[in-house]
Amino acid sequence: MKSLAPLKSYLIEQLPQMTADKCHLMIVNGKTESGYLEYTARLLFLDYRSDPLDVMTCIMVWLRQKHRHLDNSQNEIELSFSSEIIDNDTFDLEIDFPQREKVVFSDTGYFICPDLVWSDAEDKFVPVGTV
Repeated sequence: MKSLAPLKSYLIEQLPQMTADKCHLMIVNGKTESGYLEYTARLLFLDYRSDPLDVMTCIMVWLRQKHRHLDNSQNEIELSFSSEIIDNDTFDLEIDFPQREKVVFSDTGYFICPDLVWSDAEDKFVPVGTV
């Protein structure tokens, strides 16, 4: 879940109409199942004054860059959205997308297992983001 925190900063950098006080990241409908944390990430944008599809595009680009865009079946996740249309150029926008992380709980705490990808250079699997 903590790995999604940089998404908010990324959106603020990429979208000139976005401000930190109008962008909120929440985790909803979380559960643990079969050794995984499964949850919905929800982004809420208040009084957004630009094209809402630009926001969705930026989210998918970031998720792909961070290798967080695939579900457990290796299909691309879907973004769900709701919007209040305030006027022609102003929207309240809510975007949801599923996330899943492998977690190991023990008597001393927990460990989030990173997703692995194959590295030809190292001839082994390495954590996502290290290649």
